[in-house]
Amino acid sequence: MKKVVLHFNSVNHHFSQLITGLEYLNHHRKIDLSYNFDFGKYPENIFRVEISGLNLFFDLADHSKIDPILYRESDFYIKRMLLKKDHVENHKLTPYGLYFPVYYRNPTLKYLFLKDLSYWKYSLKYWKGVSKFLDIRDSIATNELSIIESDLTENKGVIFRSRLWGAGKDHPKWKRENRKALNDQRIRINKLLKEKFGDSFTGGIRKDDFSDKQCPELVLPKKEFHRKRYLKKMQNSSIGIVTYGLEESIGAKFGEYLANGLAIVTNPIDEFQLLGPLKEKEHYFSYHSPEECLEKTQLLFSNDGLRRSMQKANREYYNNWLHPGTKMMKIFERIDLL
Repeated sequence: MKKVVLHFNSVNHHFSQLITGLEYLNHHRKIDLSYNFDFGKYPENIFRVEISGLNLFFDLADHSKIDPILYRESDFYIKRMLLKKDHVENHKLTPYGLYFPVYYRNPTLKYLFLKDLSYWKYSLKYWKGVSKFLDIRDSIATNELSIIESDLTENKGVIFRSRLWGAGKDHPKWKRENRKALNDQRIRINKLLKEKFGDSFTGGIRKDDFSDKQCPELVLPKKEFHRKRYLKKMQNSSIGIVTYGLEESIGAKFGEYLANGLAIVTNPIDEFQLLGPLKEKEHYFSYHSPEECLEKTQLLFSNDGLRRSMQKANREYYNNWLHPGTKMMKIFERIDLL
């Protein structure tokens, strides 16, 4: 077995999937995993993984920027939001692929608070009974690997749960404009799909002070928007809608939909280099406006054969490329480490 050292740098939620993949491989004796705690040594979106004497830097930020200093320091730089043009121009760049929150049993991080008491809240995420009792939204109680996955559903439901992002005067102009466009799109899509599909549509906007002002008619109470309730509704839907995440990233919902075999309607994603190939019309339909989103959703909703075919293709993609253990194996194999 290859010895793998995970240099634990931050508690950024994006790394739950990477950690799950490594722990899954360790549990199944594919690797020999150990931890080295380098709190705050690198930016919060960076983890370093050491294997076979090589340094792999994992950059899971929402943006597509590459850290030039860490790129030079790395043997391989694994990037989540990797642009195809950057992949071609930089030989050490490797695609990480899609992200979604997921947890796996982890005795090391469960007891992290014994090493540094300031991380006790993070440790709670790995205590299943405690995190369930405390209703911790992002934890092993709600996002355990066995919970995240499900079989295909025959239901003809459409789901699009989302939130809005506020931007104050302290944010740069580009960010304010970006968030306004994103919010407007999410509100418009919710309204169009609600009008068209009625009870077959599970939508709504997460409640906060900002959304209460922007679209009170779409805001859901916090209980209805709870993660556990969302997963149940998502796993009973067959079509999932995706909009851009922050900084025009591919959001976590895309990965969640693949894990549960939903047909997908999404903003264009073709500028990004993914770990495994996703094909338009086979794995997803893309749209450029809320009205086109409605059109593509209606096509899937009305065509049972097309929808079912896409659902099967997406669950197969998850099994082959996105399951956390498989994802890490594919990355290691891509750079000839296993």
